[in-house]
Amino acid sequence: MRFRGAFICVYLFAVLIAVGCGVVSQIEFRKNVIDNQKFISAAESAGFDVKDDTAEYTGVHGLISALRASSSDGRMVCQFYVFDDTYTADNEFDIFRKTLEDTYVSSANVNYSGDNFLIYKLTGRKDYHHLCAVDNTLLYGRTGNENVETVREFIMGVGYN
Repeated sequence: MRFRGAFICVYLFAVLIAVGCGVVSQIEFRKNVIDNQKFISAAESAGFDVKDDTAEYTGVHGLISALRASSSDGRMVCQFYVFDDTYTADNEFDIFRKTLEDTYVSSANVNYSGDNFLIYKLTGRKDYHHLCAVDNTLLYGRTGNENVETVREFIMGVGYN
């Protein structure tokens, strides 16, 4: 009887370890970086207008390109930046995040990171903001609370969720 009880305990322990490993394997530690062309393609496929805003950011150190995708009514905007290096992108991420925290009243925010990415999500009273840096790129999306799913779907489509 004791042997049977010990066997059941060992079996349950093995099952718990297997389930735990399965859960951990679903956690994403690295993200694939996208380029301008993939961003443009995803934005146009989603029905958004895309504009090259690089000329507007000539004073930003290390900026290679800046693109903006927006819905026709302007309620949803996603900006995509490419920088010289990861260090610059991470610094811009920190500046963006601090600005959002200081500007918007938040009902909830989420902040997490992996090997090559940083993510910050802020849900305000009337709006939603999503910020993600992957390697030397930075994606910022914003919309009113009524269109949150539109922004989330687009961001998931490019892999910056």
